[in-house]
Amino acid sequence: MRWEPEAEAMMKKVPFFVRPLAKRKAEEAARQRGMDAVTKALVEELRDANMPR
Repeated sequence: MRWEPEAEAMMKKVPFFVRPLAKRKAEEAARQRGMDAVTKALVEELRDANMPR
């Protein structure tokens, strides 16, 4: 799965021990939506949906 540079940069801010799971979830979400790449917008959406505020 291709990643936009901005999405990759955001993923580098995720704690290293959670990063593999977060990456897998982002790629699964992209595939389910018929996307050919993980975008910054998708990573932001997933972050907002999964981060308690």
